[in-house]
Amino acid sequence: MPRKELDFDNDLFVFETVMRVRHTEVDIGQHLTLESLTALVTEARARFLHSKGIKEINADYQGLIIDELQLNIDSRVRLRDQLLFEIGVEPLYDNGGNMVIKATRMHTGETVAKARLHFLSYDFRLNKVTALNNTLKEALYPHLVNI
Repeated sequence: MPRKELDFDNDLFVFETVMRVRHTEVDIGQHLTLESLTALVTEARARFLHSKGIKEINADYQGLIIDELQLNIDSRVRLRDQLLFEIGVEPLYDNGGNMVIKATRMHTGETVAKARLHFLSYDFRLNKVTALNNTLKEALYPHLVNI
């Protein structure tokens, strides 16, 4: 399968968080596992949403669901590496969009992984995809200009 590279415009990134690789996240070779990297990306996404005041599921039983994840690993990560996760949102459309995440080593700045998470606005009571409301649009993509 051909590898599709993830290239992001650095102007997209609006949030940063740092996490250290723990013992439970590495394999026998002391390298971060794919599953653990996915979990760290998910944690970074959750921190980003929390910083924007977005709950996993709001009082109206609506929230964002991830329906696609593209993850490229550029460099192996070892135990106790500190990783900087930068997060941004690509331009939104009616019912969703893409979050982009770049993970780099704190001390060297070397990119270790990039991810694109496709998300949809979802109504858990009705079990269907819904349109993004203006509050979510403004929180996720403040550059959006309403005309």
